[in-house]
Amino acid sequence: MFRLIDSHCHLDAPELNGAGAQLLPDARQQGIDSFIIPGVRVADWFQLLSFAEQESGVWAAPGLHPAYAGQWSTMAGEQLRELTAHPRVVAIGEIGLDGVAGPPLERQEEVLRAQLQIALEADLPVLLHGRKATGRLLEILREYKIGERIGGIWHGFSGSMQVAEELVRLELKIGVGPILLRESARKLPAAVRMLPAAALVLETDLPDMADQPEVLVTVAEMVAELRGWTLEKTARITTENVCRLFGKRF
Repeated sequence: MFRLIDSHCHLDAPELNGAGAQLLPDARQQGIDSFIIPGVRVADWFQLLSFAEQESGVWAAPGLHPAYAGQWSTMAGEQLRELTAHPRVVAIGEIGLDGVAGPPLERQEEVLRAQLQIALEADLPVLLHGRKATGRLLEILREYKIGERIGGIWHGFSGSMQVAEELVRLELKIGVGPILLRESARKLPAAVRMLPAAALVLETDLPDMADQPEVLVTVAEMVAELRGWTLEKTARITTENVCRLFGKRF
């Protein structure tokens, strides 16, 4: 039986009405045995940690989504710094820049830089959100040498091959999710075919991009088809990539 890791899913999302844990048994039967849940809002962090403590194979990545950068404060920074010591915390996320939602990009950048600094101090990788601000986010990641120093995943990738190649040069992983399953998808399938195998990790971004964790298997099947791999090989490679990034916890 193959083994898959969902590198980005919001099992604690309010839209699930507390039913995230009920989705896990079926997912595990399909070979998905580990789940990384990023933070979104400051108020979610402790609930996120509680969820990870209660469920085996669930790991937390607390952080402040750029759309909610207005919630950042000195106290929030202190709380996040304290949470990095928790044994279920494996990353800081989801952090980045969003040119569509949230406060002005200047404020988002301040908050991003503060969270990157916390991640560097804690030696934790980052889960990255970039929308309509790709160039600036790449500049900041390059400035801090994030890929080289702590690593990270560009979540929900849908960009060009040129951007994908730059992420590889920056030593970052690329999160491949349900966007790959869209009939209209063109750039992402091309990138998946051509990227180094070591750059690929899988995600669902549940509940935004998927309604159940098992969609990860369908994404893996599509990656396998595009690469000419078996499903088992796809699972092995993407799982090893996650384990290499996050350490031996998985």
